[in-house]
Parts: sequence; C-alpha cells; structure tokens
Amino acid sequence: MEDRNFDYINKLYQAQVAFKDQAKRISISERVNLLKKLKNLIHQNESKIKAAIYNDFRKSAIETDTTEILASILELNHIIKNLKKWAKPKSVGTSLLFATTSAKLIYEPKGNTLIITPWNYPFQLPIVHLAGSIAAGNTVILKLSEFTPHINQVIKELLADLFDKNHVAVLEGEVEETTHVLKLKFDQIHFTGSPAVGKIIMEAAAKHLTDITLELGGKSPVFVDKNINIKEVARNLIWAKFVNMGQTCIAPDYLLVDKSIEKDFDNAIQEEIRNAFGDNPRESNDLARIINQKQYDRLASYLDELENSNTEWVVKGEHDRSTLFIHPTVIKNLPLDAMIMQDEIFGPILPILYYSDVQEALDIVAEKEKPLSLYIFSHKKEYIDHVMKNSTAGGTTINDAMIHIIHPNLPFGGVNNSGIGQSLGYYGFKSFSHERATLKANFFPMSKFFWYPYNSRTKQVLNLIKRIF
Repeated sequence: MEDRNFDYINKLYQAQVAFKDQAKRISISERVNLLKKLKNLIHQNESKIKAAIYNDFRKSAIETDTTEILASILELNHIIKNLKKWAKPKSVGTSLLFATTSAKLIYEPKGNTLIITPWNYPFQLPIVHLAGSIAAGNTVILKLSEFTPHINQVIKELLADLFDKNHVAVLEGEVEETTHVLKLKFDQIHFTGSPAVGKIIMEAAAKHLTDITLELGGKSPVFVDKNINIKEVARNLIWAKFVNMGQTCIAPDYLLVDKSIEKDFDNAIQEEIRNAFGDNPRESNDLARIINQKQYDRLASYLDELENSNTEWVVKGEHDRSTLFIHPTVIKNLPLDAMIMQDEIFGPILPILYYSDVQEALDIVAEKEKPLSLYIFSHKKEYIDHVMKNSTAGGTTINDAMIHIIHPNLPFGGVNNSGIGQSLGYYGFKSFSHERATLKANFFPMSKFFWYPYNSRTKQVLNLIKRIF
C-alpha cells in the first residue's frame, strides 16, 4: 500500500515537473478564467461543501458559509479583479548614476509548488493558497489533512473537474506520505500548521534550498483597556474565541484586562456566552466539535491540571469525550506556568489575566514567542500607541478581532515562531512568484567606466561617483 502510494506521488511529481514550463506559459487571461471557473464550481457545490464539513466536525452551515465559502470567494474575487495589474512588469525608480538605463521587475512563476494545509479550515485554506499559486502560473500538489476526509473528497472532485493532474493534483495520506513528498525538490513550499511541524518543513526545504512560506500560530494576546463598551467587547471576543470551536490560528488565546473592570467584565462574559449558546451549549447548533480525540485529550489535560490550583472558573460546564464536545470555558487567576499558558490553546478555553498596570501585561507577552496576531480594545490613542510600540505580532486588529485576515490589501503572515513570509491577495501572488530584477543599458554599458585596465582615469571616475552619489 505504502509503496503504491509513494509510486503514485513520484509519478505525479515528475508529471508536474515536466508540465511546469507549460504552466508558466498559461496567459494571465487564461489563469483568470480558471479562477472564475473555480469560483463558479464553489457556488454550484455550496450545499455539498457544507454537508461535508459538518460530517467532519459538526461545523454549522452558517459558520461554514462565513469562514470557509465566503472567505474563499472573497479571495478569488480579489485575485480575478487585480491579477492583470499585479502580473504586469513594474518599472522602478532610478538615480542619476543609472540615468542611461531602465529598470523593472518581472513576475515569473516559481515553478512546481507544494501546498500543505491543516484540518481546522479544510476548505478555505486549500482554496485561497491554491488560487495564489495558480494566479502566479505554477503547478500545485495540494496536500490535505487526513483528519477531514469528507471535505477532502469534495475538493478532489471539484479540482478534478477543472484541472489536469499534471497542473493541479490533490494528495491525501498521513505522516508517511507527507514525509515522502517533502523529500522531493520543489520550487516553493507553502505550509499552514503548527510551529513544531513548521520546523520540520523548514528543515526539509533547506536540503533543496526551496523557498518557503510558513503560516504557523502561537498565543495571540488580547489587550483590553478599561475605557471600552464592556458588553460589546465581550460579545466580540466570544465570537472570535469560539468560532470553529476555538480551532483558529488567529483566535484570541488569552485576555489581558484592566483589573478595574474585572467584575463587570466577568459578568459580561457569562451573559454573552448564555446569549450565544443558551443554557446548555451542547445543544447549540452554532458550536462545532473538536476535530478528534487526540486534540480533545490535549485540551482536557489543560483543564485537569488547573483543578487543584487557585484558578477561578468564570464559565464552566461538562465535557463529553464521546462526542468531542468541550463546554466553552473561561478561567482567571491561573498560574502563569500552567501548560495552558505555555502552549497555543487551539480550543474553546479562554484564560483571563487581570492587570493593575498595562506594563505587567506587556511583560507577560514579551516573555513568550512572537504571536501571529495581537488585539487591542481601547478608545484611548495613548493606550493603543503604547501597546503597539511595546509589542510585536504578525498582524494586529484594533477594536475588533480576526477580521484583518480578510482585508484585501493587507498581507497575512507571522513573525519568527508564528511564521515566515506573507500570503493572501497580492502578497500571496508575490510569494508564489519570483520578482526578476531586470536592468537594460539603453545607450552604452554603464560598466564601461570600470573596464580593464585600471588606471588613473578609473580612479577619477570612482572618486567622482563617491563625491556625487
């Protein structure tokens, strides 16, 4: 079985390597047309997509529509509208020294690309990154997560209707298949997942000096000032934290809240969770489920550790391993050395740390790895500026949460442990393209001033250049 799979991977890879020069010659108009067809296929199969994702981890139709289908359509529309402009060679400015030349950037496809996507957004993430690579003119092997078999089948069917396998192909399988495909030489690897696996991807890419884009994660903090609309902020954060059952790489990981509003904030959180999910969240149609028992056990272990600590439970409820349900949980006054404050939570558990001085909060964040996202809720410019100047993150949203990822003109990506490189929109097209620097001598070679043999005239030219330029 494994040999057959590996043989299939090898043949698929060789076919795409052979096709990449042809893919490079696919015109911009043809690429746009392919993306339009992909968008239409998504619209035609919306009900099938929703049903498949529900079967994988009970995600509601509305949440699938919002976070999977809409996000994909918005990205496709943006690329379709702007690709001709992005792909056009761009003239760059010059200096007097290069007055006799013209310079421009030419966007070329990287070649054969590998895109590895996770299980938490099993439709959106494959589609948006596939779109960027196709827009740039590459071939694509799309490695899907083995944890979402139902939506994987839908994606395979959609893409098989539109692309030949030598252009775009879906690869399934587990760790063994991923390990094998990573041994092959690609021109670009795009990976979305955990920092731990990101290090493995980076090591594999280094053996071939392959370009990589890593979208990772980390503990995304939320700063909450006292001068806010407490009810509105609580409602905002309940959505951001519990959408997709907390299984979102840019979800608020923990809150840092001004202690002067502690009582009111606790009450608002409790009320908004009741408003959102009712008295028995297990019966809510809006809550997805944890993807598998391994992830469930990991999250349960965080809570078990805190049972015998001084942790206070703002919201607590019963969990059910058989149905992979974890009750939306909010905790406060927990030990900073607890596992839940070391690892990315990636689930429906929200710690709150109340601070007396914002510098305390900044110090906590500074001790951790640089996060993928950081959120600030305040109506005071001084507070916002202070947090921004004394922190760093891949991206930041102020007085809202998570929506920066769908802004059409902002890059998405992390920094250091939370990611390398940028993606989505123009930045996705750019990451899958090579910016070829091109300089043309229009009248005579500029290097003529430095030709052999070196003499007093060469010295004069050098001294003149150093003085003037």
